[in-house]
Amino acid sequence: MKPLKSMSPQRSLSIGVAAAAALVAWMLAAAAMAQSGPVAGPGVPVIAVSGNAEVAATPDRATVSLGAVVESKQAQDAQKQIGQIMQRVIKDIKAQGIPDEKIRTAGLSLQPVYSHPAPRTGQDPEAPRIVGYRAANTVRVHIDDLERVGGVIDAGIAAGANQLNGLTFDLRDDLKYRQKALQLGAQEARSKAEALAAALNLQVGEVIEVREESGPVSYPAERRLAAPSAAGTPIQPGQVQVSAGVQVRFRLVGPQK
Repeated sequence: MKPLKSMSPQRSLSIGVAAAAALVAWMLAAAAMAQSGPVAGPGVPVIAVSGNAEVAATPDRATVSLGAVVESKQAQDAQKQIGQIMQRVIKDIKAQGIPDEKIRTAGLSLQPVYSHPAPRTGQDPEAPRIVGYRAANTVRVHIDDLERVGGVIDAGIAAGANQLNGLTFDLRDDLKYRQKALQLGAQEARSKAEALAAALNLQVGEVIEVREESGPVSYPAERRLAAPSAAGTPIQPGQVQVSAGVQVRFRLVGPQK
């Protein structure tokens, strides 16, 4: 009788690894099936609805965009003037208690200014010619203390800024408001499904699928302000709206009893 050949350690190890990998793959597949929830099979009635909601919140952050525009016959002079103005603007904004990291240059440009001579009778129109240069610089300031917003605007304009491009309010952390909006959106989705099911003499069964609708959070609280008066720029933040939406698929059962 021939003795049995022993399996080499390398081959034994490879078989063991392959078996372990197969077992892990099977476990992952089983877990995925367990977490996927009920699946609507062929012929099973399903209803898909969407729900959207908005939650009002008091803003805790503001963003101010302001800057300056100057014109000069020489490009270098225009650039020099705008640089001097914005240095004063930034310095005075910092004096309002705004740290460096909250101030960012948002726009910088230098463009020629053209003259368009009126055409003379019987002559070809003259080509436009450069008569000067326009330099512009804009900074965006993030303000965490809303009581400082008016002072920042006043300080910037007093320092030479002649453009106030806008003021927006938002939230530093909108998670709890977004969660609330999602809950309300889900409730609206179920309410829609129940209304449709009742109209068809059916009932809403278990949830088959839930998806959060992608999209930006809405902060429609933008203010454009005129130049401040001697009494200072009044600021009223109001409220912002945090929106969210969901899509839900329900199984339909019934009819109603």
